[in-house]
Amino acid sequence: MAMHPGIAALAQIMPTDTGIDEQIDWAGAEHELDTRLPADYRSFLETYGADGINRVAYILRPVPAPDSLYAEGSIAEDTPGAQDTWHHTPEYRRPDVAPEDIMIWGRTPGPDILCWVTTGEDPNQWPVLVCGRHTKSRWTLYPCGMAEFLINLVTDQYDDAISIRDTRPPRFLHWREEERLIQAGIFDYYPEV
Repeated sequence: MAMHPGIAALAQIMPTDTGIDEQIDWAGAEHELDTRLPADYRSFLETYGADGINRVAYILRPVPAPDSLYAEGSIAEDTPGAQDTWHHTPEYRRPDVAPEDIMIWGRTPGPDILCWVTTGEDPNQWPVLVCGRHTKSRWTLYPCGMAEFLINLVTDQYDDAISIRDTRPPRFLHWREEERLIQAGIFDYYPEV
């Protein structure tokens, strides 16, 4: 698959040198999730893989990594929790979406939940929905896809707590590399650039 234009734009801002293609069985993952997934998400995992941007945003695999000690989770494992969060949000603070239309794709240690609203047949049109623990609104709908959301996030375009507000340039670290470094006793793996 050719790199998605949104991921190509992100690659101009955030280097891909520490990325590792996740080698996802997309047909199997989409069968397990019972839905197709957005092209920008698939391209992100083929370019960068799963895990973290400056330790402030983590992109999940669609299904669990079979051999990971530290991977951040998966869409399949974590979507029920995101949907439960909707149920545990006071009614007046809930977004106007059905909980079954919420699908997680990432998180922050904030701990914000990064989701899609999966209404409509074309996953490339799914907007991003963020459940923010420290944001002005409990749930915020962003009328863009994952790639555009991440570009705005790493370029500090959001005026609330979802911002990564970091002095370092955006840097991605794949979970396999993170595991290797942790096993080597290296914990400061986001160098100042």
